[in-house]
Parts: sequence; C-alpha cells; structure tokens
Amino acid sequence: MKKIFGSFIVFCLLFVSIFPDNEGAAGKTLSIGTIKVEKAHVYSLPKQGSTIVSVLKKGEQYPVIATVAGDSASSIMHTVASGNTLRIIADQYGVKVAELQKANHLKTMRISVGQKLKIPQHYTVHKVVSGDTLYKLSVKYGVTVSDLTKLNNLKTTILTIRQKINIPDYYCQVQLLGGKKGWVKKSLLQQTAKKQIVMGWKYNGSADTYMKQMNQPNLNVVSPRTYSLNNTDTMVSVSVDTKYIEAAHAQGKQVWPLFGNRFDPVLTDSILSDPEKRAKVVRTLRDSLVQSGSDGINVDFENIHIKNKRDYVRFIGELKNALQPHGILVSVDVTRENGDPFWSGSLDRKNLGKIADYIIMMGYDEHWGGSPVAGSVASMPWTKEGIRLLKNDVPSHKIILGVPFYTREWVTNLSTNNVKSIDRTMAEAEQIISSKGLVKVWDKKTKQNYVEYTANGEKHQIWVEDKKSIELRMDIVRENHLGGAAAWYIGSETPDIWGVYHFN
Repeated sequence: MKKIFGSFIVFCLLFVSIFPDNEGAAGKTLSIGTIKVEKAHVYSLPKQGSTIVSVLKKGEQYPVIATVAGDSASSIMHTVASGNTLRIIADQYGVKVAELQKANHLKTMRISVGQKLKIPQHYTVHKVVSGDTLYKLSVKYGVTVSDLTKLNNLKTTILTIRQKINIPDYYCQVQLLGGKKGWVKKSLLQQTAKKQIVMGWKYNGSADTYMKQMNQPNLNVVSPRTYSLNNTDTMVSVSVDTKYIEAAHAQGKQVWPLFGNRFDPVLTDSILSDPEKRAKVVRTLRDSLVQSGSDGINVDFENIHIKNKRDYVRFIGELKNALQPHGILVSVDVTRENGDPFWSGSLDRKNLGKIADYIIMMGYDEHWGGSPVAGSVASMPWTKEGIRLLKNDVPSHKIILGVPFYTREWVTNLSTNNVKSIDRTMAEAEQIISSKGLVKVWDKKTKQNYVEYTANGEKHQIWVEDKKSIELRMDIVRENHLGGAAAWYIGSETPDIWGVYHFN
C-alpha cells in the first residue's frame, strides 16, 4: 500500500513448434512449474548437453514461459572428447551412468576419444487403443504430429491397436531468479495454472462507496483495512466488515484484509522481538481470518527498525504456518529497494519471498510527499529497475506490482524555490487539466504524460497517472511474468482505467 504519512530465444531450425503455456496473449494465467525430482538440470538451450545454467532442487517453483520440442524427438549422439568420463558425460546430459552403459552396450567404464555414444532419452509410452489417431495423441500430450512421426519412424499415419508410441519429452523454458532463463525437461515438472492477481486496496469512502468501488468484473482481490498493531493488551486492533466480505465473495472476489503496523518502529519492535507477543498476534489473526471467511492477508509493515529484520521473517513464517492449514494466503508488502535502512534495509526480501505466497512491491514513491524535489511518483524506468532488483531474490510469479492510482501536484514558489506537493487522485488531476485547458505532453524520461502551468508566482507540475501509464505498468507485469498487480487505491481511479487494468 501507499505510505499514508505524506510522503525466448527462438531457434527455427531446431524446433518444430512453440506452445505458450499461458492462456492467451493477455496472460490471464501463469503456468507454474514445480520440480518433482531430487534435482533437475536447467540448460541454456532446449538441448541436452548444452551449458547447464542451474540445477534445481525438488519443490522449487518458477514460471513456465514457453514449451518447445528441442532435441526431444531426435537421437542424441555425443562424441567423446579428451577428458571425458562416463560420469562427466552423464552429468552433462542429466542421465545416469548405468543408463549410458545400457544404451551403448558398455560392460566397463572405459571410453575413448572420438567414440560415439548414444544419449538415452526418456519417453512416455502410449499404447494405442481403439479410436486413437496421431492428431488425438498430439493434442493429448501437447506435442506435434510431425514429432510423433519422426520419433517413432512412422511410415503411415494409420495406427494399430496395442501399438506402442513414444511421446517426446519436450522442454519448458522457466524464468529463474536474477532475470535468467533456462530449459528443463517437461517430465521433471509438475505444472499448475495460477490466475494472475488484479487487486485493489480499500481506503477512502463510506460503506456504500466501498461496495461500488469493488464492483469491477476484472478485479479479483480486494484488501480492506482490517487489522493494525496497537499498544494495548490485545496488540491487534480488529475491524472486520462482514458485509463487505460477503459482498466481495458474492462477486467472486477474494478478500485479503490488510494488517498494518502504523509505521511505528518502536511499537513494531516491542512485538516482533517478543516470541510470546508474536504468537498472540498470530493466534488473533488466525482466529479472525478463519471466522470471517477471509481468503488471505496482506501484511503491510513499514518503517521497521533494521534490528527487527530477522524477527519480521520469523513472524511471517509463524503466520504462514498458522494460516496454511486453513488455505489462507499470505502476501507481504515491500518497498522498492532503496538505501533507507528503515524503509528498505529492514526487509529481507529473499527470505520473505521463500515463505509468503506473494510479495507486493509498492511501485511508488519515487518522489514522496514532502520531497524537496518535484518528480514522478513512479516513473517507468524506476519501476522497471525495482522489479529487476526484486527478481534477484523472489521468483517472478510470486511478485505483484503495486501501481499508483494517484499522482502529486507539485507547487514550486518561483521566488524562494520552495517545493510542496498535494496528493491528487486520477480524477482530481484530470479535473485540473480540464479546468486549466492544459495539454498533456509526453515525457520521454519518465514515460508518462506531463502538464504544468504557472499562476500567482507558483509553478504547478503533474506527472500524470492515466490510462496510458497504467497500460505501461500492466506491460511490465506481462513482460516479467509477474503474479499480478495491486492498485493503491480503488476509488481514486478514472473509469477508463478498467479498460487496461486487467489480464483477461
């Protein structure tokens, strides 16, 4: 949420076809691959024997961004080079030494330079039943007819009952940490579809307006302000709006109530540093979330003392353990990485990302309320760099980009050069532009529209958040295979935003 206090590589000759795993170009769902073996080699190319870029462990998850045949429908031959051993070759191709020996009828470990070795491939074997055709098999297994024909040396398209057909084991391209990508055998993954989040925080308005604000078909998660730390015996203030939750569920939306720390580092330290207090807070949250039928929680702790960095990770772990049996998701807000120890350095993004279901990067404030320098709340280059940095620590499918449904009007006194700012909703900014007859100018640096005017010895500047800027932010989500977007806040947008703030 916002701080309230003001402030593929395509190788056409190698591959027959590409099968994107997302549902449609808009990226409505992400395909998440979970490693289901003890270790899996990730190759630089969809080709066994290419450079290994990573070795993943069982249970690791990354987005699958493409699927191709690679060399899976062909025989793979290796020419023994100086220094090669069966163990080295086996490791290079991700196979077992015994498999190499069996495939090449080797009775010893001896091999010689220049010797040709067949690399065994693992195939799914389909036994033909009545009604099977090559086309039906291609659809069933997500492969091409030409690959089936090539791999099985078929001279005819007619299949016979009980005929055994080898199904090629395609490669999946996965998005790894640090912006790296690589190819892993499809059989080593358990793929699941995960719908992208289109979230909105609830902030300003009455009970009636809250109901209207969430009445958007593209919105699938809402986050009302429900819990906050306090300095009483209960340690948690609870304000559950049952009618809001029921209305959201009636519209098919999930509810992730927000839990904040009031931006108070002293209060936060007193609770996070005490195991008994943390346990009491966890119990209170668990009981309330279960009773209210909430689907998740959004933890928004900001301005934390750096000495509580590990305590915060412990707390999120304890909360996740308590909520997981109830199927309640945990999302954690983090600032865009910066040099401030309290607002950034106190957040262990890597370990938080291992525990939480989602990490929401608040893609604001590049120029905060009270900044002595006027500027964009969140220029596109600044936002993109923040996502790049976060992807070093957190798998991209777990990242949700927080987007601003607001801007600031900067007012500079031309005599003193003193700068002040006024928070403006999208609607308020558009009203100023209309009433002053201003014309938006494209700012190449920020990749946003910009307006300015002078009146009464003051220069007014607005880097505009509008349909175009939100569209570009949605592009950042798609291009980086992120888990979704979250808007601060619902109700401050203009109606045209809903034409671009979605992924379906």
